[in-house]
Amino acid sequence: VPVKWSMSIVSKTSFQSLVVLGGKWGGRLTSALLLVFWGSLFVEHTVEWFLRPDGQYPPLLVWFQQTAHFAMLVGLSLMLKWERLGGLILVIATVAFFGSIGMHRFPFIALINLVPIALFCASWLAAKRAAA
Repeated sequence: VPVKWSMSIVSKTSFQSLVVLGGKWGGRLTSALLLVFWGSLFVEHTVEWFLRPDGQYPPLLVWFQQTAHFAMLVGLSLMLKWERLGGLILVIATVAFFGSIGMHRFPFIALINLVPIALFCASWLAAKRAAA
């Protein structure tokens, strides 16, 4: 009897398991990479604004922007262990940061922070479907 290569219950379950694991680890990997990317920019901007040769402190808006940038790093860090909490903090901090930097157009680079969240969402949806 020839074997049919269709999407049977077993293959659907294994595909969902693959999506669950791939989404989780893909989200963690992209969170870690974004943490390095945004972290390096944070360090550079901190040195630029707070370790100035003239010894003056930056304006209050820069303090807010650096705090929001740091909150993005906290969200990315938390996503390595607690995806939902980290994702919530990341979204709030990303909106606060990019809303405060005064760009004249939509900052499309902010959308890069949605990549790990999208991967985690795919993982959660696949896990929910597998449980049903």
